[in-house]
Amino acid sequence: MESPAPDTQQHLAMLRILFGACATALDAFRAANNAVDAQLVIDLEVMVNRTQGEIERLAAHLAQTA
Repeated sequence: MESPAPDTQQHLAMLRILFGACATALDAFRAANNAVDAQLVIDLEVMVNRTQGEIERLAAHLAQTA
């Protein structure tokens, strides 16, 4: 079997970093209970969900090629 492409592994790592950063920021905004920018919170929620989906998609792809 061929090993996963290094680019795919790097993309997955970058997505995990992005997910962590966005999720942490979202948690901080929610914990502060201070709607500094309601649209920013909405955008972060969308980014967290989208990034999680991409992580799942890439992880499944890597599992198939491993």
